Amino acid sequence: MSDQVVEGRLELRKKPQQERSIQRLEAILEAAIELFLEKGVVETTMSEIAQRAGISIGSLYQFFPQKAAVIKALHERFSAQLEGFIRQIFADVETLDEAAERASESLIELYGMFRAQRIYMTLWQAIVVDKDLSQLSNDFHEQIIASFYRDLAHLVPQSEFERFRVNIKLMILATGEVIRFTTQQPDEVAEAHLAQWRRVIRGSIFAF
Repeated sequence: MSDQVVEGRLELRKKPQQERSIQRLEAILEAAIELFLEKGVVETTMSEIAQRAGISIGSLYQFFPQKAAVIKALHERFSAQLEGFIRQIFADVETLDEAAERASESLIELYGMFRAQRIYMTLWQAIVVDKDLSQLSNDFHEQIIASFYRDLAHLVPQSEFERFRVNIKLMILATGEVIRFTTQQPDEVAEAHLAQWRRVIRGSIFAF
């Protein structure tokens, strides 16, 4: 498969300008969310999305070449929501102890967000099994790592920069797995695992 085809399968074909087109795109995305939650991403078809949105299948394909492009559009929407929260976690932090505490507190907030918005995890599960979509997730992680590094690097000895960058990446990747696991567990199990991961964050991620 050529790079052009790979890129094209994820792209929005038509960027809406008029209010009617904007509303139609919104109806498509809302329909996709409903169906993904009801049936799962794999089981949902483009025809079902069109029917739920109240449009023809041809109108749907005017916006999206295939389902992967719908997933990408939703990923971008929810990533933007998460990014606003994540980027402020370490803003104006003055010590590594303070950074560890903020990271620990933010874990609980992120857990609450993912628990309340089940579509986050549904999309994540679809993205990790698609090569092109998973690259979007990887790029998002790298942006967050760069943001955290900018906010915290001045607190770390220069000789420890590389270890610190590795720690930050591991924290982000592992926290994603912790969130994925705990959102699918009963409250008591989730709370126990979240508490343990908070102890790990406080005790090792920011220890220099």
